[in-house]
Amino acid sequence: MSVRRSGRTAAAPRAKAPERSRARRPPPSSRRAAPSGDLRAVESARRGLDEASESLRAAAAELAQVADRIAAEALETERASLAAELASEQVLRDVLKLQRALDAAATGTLPADIEALRKLPAAILDWAQRRLGVTAHLAAGQELEIPADRLAGFALEGTLPAGGGLLRVRIVASGWRRGTRVLVPPRAMIVSSR
Repeated sequence: MSVRRSGRTAAAPRAKAPERSRARRPPPSSRRAAPSGDLRAVESARRGLDEASESLRAAAAELAQVADRIAAEALETERASLAAELASEQVLRDVLKLQRALDAAATGTLPADIEALRKLPAAILDWAQRRLGVTAHLAAGQELEIPADRLAGFALEGTLPAGGGLLRVRIVASGWRRGTRVLVPPRAMIVSSR
């Protein structure tokens, strides 16, 4: 609504905005310090929380170590199983024979498809050694002198001479081992006895 005064129009007076209420602080004299018992309880609760957090962190770290050990043992078990299977199925023996046959043939004398595979046996044997820890145990053609009581570590061809003593054996085929464990004993024949 407008009011007209001496030729001019004046705006109607505005209504006053309500006053904003402010949060009131109690006067300094009415503020109370927390009792010392409450501070001790808060500090004790804080220490308990810190101890519980540290205990939880230590338990989590221990659990992670246990999980890592389980994983490492599972991996080792699988590697040992694969190594034993490769050895017992004579796959490694056959790969070694193939390597010898390819090495015996002069380069360029084999068909091109076979020449392309010349390095494959060595790569497979290298993989078996690096990944599974399997190595050939004694080389074919190698001769050894061993006591008769150690012949149990060989697959013997032929008959065992009577009596003990030192025996000379020739390795006919390599065996296979993983670390100190013999997976397949080497095949050997007795050459002579003393």
